[in-house]
Amino acid sequence: MELSGLQIFKYLPAGKKIQGANCKECGCPTCMAFALKVAKKQIAIDKCSKAPSELVEILESALKIQQHEIQFGVNKSLKTGGETVMFRHQKTFVNKTVFAVTLDCCDKEFFEKLKKIKNYSIDRIGELFKVDAINLIGDNDVEKCAKEVISAGFSLILNTDDEKVFNDLKNFNPIMRNSKVGDILTAKASSLDELSLASQKLIDEGKKNIILDFDISNKSLKESVEALTYIRRLAVLDKNEPFTYPVMVHIKEKNVYKTAAWAASLICRYANIIILDEFDEAMMTTLLTLRQNIYTDPQKPLQVESKVYEVNEPDENAIVMMTTNFALTYFAVLSEVESSPFSTYLVITPSDGMSVLTAWSAEKFTPEIAAKMIKNSEILKTVKNKKIIIPGLLAHLKEDLEEAIDGWDIIVGPNEAYKLPDFVKNNVM
Repeated sequence: MELSGLQIFKYLPAGKKIQGANCKECGCPTCMAFALKVAKKQIAIDKCSKAPSELVEILESALKIQQHEIQFGVNKSLKTGGETVMFRHQKTFVNKTVFAVTLDCCDKEFFEKLKKIKNYSIDRIGELFKVDAINLIGDNDVEKCAKEVISAGFSLILNTDDEKVFNDLKNFNPIMRNSKVGDILTAKASSLDELSLASQKLIDEGKKNIILDFDISNKSLKESVEALTYIRRLAVLDKNEPFTYPVMVHIKEKNVYKTAAWAASLICRYANIIILDEFDEAMMTTLLTLRQNIYTDPQKPLQVESKVYEVNEPDENAIVMMTTNFALTYFAVLSEVESSPFSTYLVITPSDGMSVLTAWSAEKFTPEIAAKMIKNSEILKTVKNKKIIIPGLLAHLKEDLEEAIDGWDIIVGPNEAYKLPDFVKNNVM
């Protein structure tokens, strides 16, 4: 854990109120000024001859990396590792678990399978997700297949020791798995002791970009989760150098349901890269949804831009609905509105990403805010049907909203988004 300037100051002569305080030997006017500079890494602690060894050891430990961040793929666009906490509520998780799918160069259906994976994507809460990388195996036209993978937009994990292949593809920054050549190498083992030795060997050879390829093929799910949790503890809490690298696991289970269970568990505890042998769209959607939920920043509410959205090509006869800019609320309402036959103007208020009742209780959804949104919209001035549907949870604001938004009728809608189409059909049209 890094120390603040005040915490560092308490170890220095002025902080302890002992002889030699504020001596200026370090070039700073006071011990406090020196402590603040040390905390900001603007000056080294060894500039103070009176700094206690205890402080020096604490600062040296704080400077150790907990988990290295490795960048790979085209333009090093894909990042893995870089985690600093065991649980996301302590701070946040940094880089999402990377999903890779295995393709065999010798497979006659190679290009068909690649095309299927390329055409897959999901758009959820304003984020577009797809498979991140391809784990390329087989020795038939490896370079040709690799270039097809790259042109399809995927990062590469290569299983080859062929130096020529690597040299031809090195500009695409592949992970070289089971290989002795490459810039990003893997330390593979099936036990923690062996993994530590394999990682340390690469470190001793001067390798800086290492992936811990932990073999779970002969382990139960429980054993795998326990082992990966221990590896993360060794990295984040103990800063044990051989384990301070991203962890990759290869799930070789063929049953899609078992694969999903394994992958879901290992996203949570604590795989940085997961290789799947089979591609299934439903399973992938489930795993990407889980990953998004885990890797959102708990300190930053998911929110969308506050504005008037046009749904189903609205005109002067369109329906007007209003809700907050909490992303889950917005997309739940949007999904129902898009699938309905009604054209709609969806008014999204600036609510700091809060849900409906939370925004109201925090005074982020008020009649004044709602009125400002309506009055400042040129589009809504053209609407003939002067009715606004508000969430059912805000029924108590109906009269205040009608008073604030002059000329508009406020209709209290349902509490749940899925009821909107029927509600509009029965109460508005």
